Amino acid sequence: MRLVLVGIMLLICSLGSAQQGKVFQNVNELVKETQRVISVEKGQAIDTAYFRTLFLPTAHFSMVGQEDGVFMQETMGLDEFLVTLTDEYYSMGYHEEGMGEIVEEYNGIAQVIQSFEGLDSNNETGKGVGSYQLVYSEGRWWIANMVWAMSSNDGKDIPAKYLKNE
Repeated sequence: MRLVLVGIMLLICSLGSAQQGKVFQNVNELVKETQRVISVEKGQAIDTAYFRTLFLPTAHFSMVGQEDGVFMQETMGLDEFLVTLTDEYYSMGYHEEGMGEIVEEYNGIAQVIQSFEGLDSNNETGKGVGSYQLVYSEGRWWIANMVWAMSSNDGKDIPAKYLKNE
């Protein structure tokens, strides 16, 4: 029993230390970390427990797109989104990285608009633009919400200002 308690205490301490790490102190690093975590080799699973630590518990994830010329959106909470990350689509291998971003920060809030490219296990690429809203609280940055839209023509419609880093 004593060994279990020591293990739990060490886990709590390591999680507390991790949340004070570089990734949680820098808006750009936190956004990059989301992509690092969801980028997995075939047969690997996404560490959804760690992914959860990047976000406020109340975070929302919204995908916006067009269907027959009409804009539609789908929004889900953190728990629902974590379930999607366990889908076979990801376990077959997936890689995502940013192509460029604009970061705006003021007084404990930040907005990152980032172009990105994803590559799935079928070597199909998808490009799009994501928007991250972040808040600084409890000594670290948290992602409050994510909204993204996929390009319909291989990124040619992504505004140039999102394709470079500022």
